[in-house]
Amino acid sequence: MARPRADVIEELEQHFKRLTHALYDTDVPAPEVDAEVRPYLDEHVSFVDPWQHGVGLARYRLGLAGFHTMLKFHFELAQVSVKYEPATRSGRALVDGVMQLKLLAPLYVYPLRTILVFDFVVDDEGGDGQPVKFTIRVHEEMWSFADMIAALPLLGPVYRKVFRPGFALGFLGASFLSARAKGVLPR
Repeated sequence: MARPRADVIEELEQHFKRLTHALYDTDVPAPEVDAEVRPYLDEHVSFVDPWQHGVGLARYRLGLAGFHTMLKFHFELAQVSVKYEPATRSGRALVDGVMQLKLLAPLYVYPLRTILVFDFVVDDEGGDGQPVKFTIRVHEEMWSFADMIAALPLLGPVYRKVFRPGFALGFLGASFLSARAKGVLPR
């Protein structure tokens, strides 16, 4: 008998919370990260972020080890959401939070709002004391360049307080002219 979908989703959410902690906290030693994460990775796992795209387990593991040894950071988790379709045994986990990059700590910790997307396949729904078994096929890291600029120590305040409001006024002016020309100005 199949497990209730809600139970599988709840367990998957807990897995992705733990995996996110392992992947995005350099207080967790790289060998422990590899041991924690490796069992969930597909041989052809794909990693994507705004700067890079790579495919393959060996590349993923090397990038993960380097990420944990070159940089210092932790992830402040805001929310985790899992979508799972039992008919196809496929799903997607979205993790929202802030990666706190500690390159210049204690002088400055760079906050980077990050959304993680994991596409996965469930190999076994578990139950009767057995955990859900799943394989991650795609791990995507998303962060906005606007957030990156806004967090910069000197340029950030100018970007947030001058550029963005100024651009908004320009956009609204252009919107007014366009809507007026088409006769669709809101009243």
